[in-house]
Amino acid sequence: MIRYPAVAGQFYPTGDELIEMLERFFSDLSEEGSERRITAGVAPHAGYIFSGYTASRTYKAIYEDGLPETFVILGPNHTGMGSPIAVYPEGEWETPLGRVKVDSEIAKAIVELSNIADLDDLAHRYEHSIEVQLPFLQYLAELAGKDFTIVPITLGIQDEDVAETLGKAIYEASQSLGRDVVVIASTDFMHYGYFYGYVPFTGRAEELPNMVKEWDMRVIRRILDFDVKGMFEEIRAMNHTMCGPGGVGVGIVYSKLMDAVEAELLHYTTSFEVSRSTDAIVGYASIVMRR
Repeated sequence: MIRYPAVAGQFYPTGDELIEMLERFFSDLSEEGSERRITAGVAPHAGYIFSGYTASRTYKAIYEDGLPETFVILGPNHTGMGSPIAVYPEGEWETPLGRVKVDSEIAKAIVELSNIADLDDLAHRYEHSIEVQLPFLQYLAELAGKDFTIVPITLGIQDEDVAETLGKAIYEASQSLGRDVVVIASTDFMHYGYFYGYVPFTGRAEELPNMVKEWDMRVIRRILDFDVKGMFEEIRAMNHTMCGPGGVGVGIVYSKLMDAVEAELLHYTTSFEVSRSTDAIVGYASIVMRR
């Protein structure tokens, strides 16, 4: 079974343009490391012109720390299709940079151990949040001369219980199968502006990114403290529109079980830096967690 690209040429370019963009993003890349301290990362999933550089900071850190053999990548289900907690079962995912194998063994183990997820490909068919992460990994794996596998998981249900259950299941599956795993949580942060249902912004346009950043930092501080409950409390208190908190929660739970001791915000920006529009502004953050 092959999952063909759904948003190539839309969210990210194809051909030489894609390679050239990735080369620019990683122009400051150092040699691949071997420490393997990183347990999880957070990366945005908007169009590369808006959030690609921010996402690249997560993957740069992972590369310089040492690439694992398997990435469990969690993204929100924007389409509403398929199972509310959908683990892609088997086969390969294709992007303009080639194909990546799905680790079907660990995918099945996560479903069995969690008792809340389903093996389901329908939820992934048109979803962009996981697909846009793959070219970063493919580019870096090619540089390193390594192969890697993935376990894509979309979440239509996102809360503390799902995060706790899935994070624990991923940890237990990786331990029982002897897999070296890094969890990637694909998420954008605050979605604000008229386009997202808010009243038109009447202040100075330059003030809006700082407002969005303040709201995002309230959530990000909880993430840096490995505080899943606190993260969801902040989201509910502010009616915050972060789209992938469940995946971030999974990354935190998994990291704590892997004895992670620190988390770092590597980069933050908003779409305003590119669009200059107050009708729709989205926050983007790059975060890694380390043992």
